[in-house]
Amino acid sequence: MMSPQTENALRAVARKCRREILDAIDGKPKSEHDRIITKILDHHAETIQRLPPNTFRPKSWLIYFVRKLEMESQR
Repeated sequence: MMSPQTENALRAVARKCRREILDAIDGKPKSEHDRIITKILDHHAETIQRLPPNTFRPKSWLIYFVRKLEMESQR
């Protein structure tokens, strides 16, 4: 189980990551998106190495929260 503090910290990093992804891919061809997104996710995953529970890799948690924020923003 994840504590509220850990979830809030992960969501904060995910918000920053999502904003950086959106800015980085703006105007770029779709063929470059995967490379750009992977690089940004890897960078931000390094900052949360000790935060998430040991159930999944930090990058997996980050991807989950970035996608969750994306869905929330589309409501």
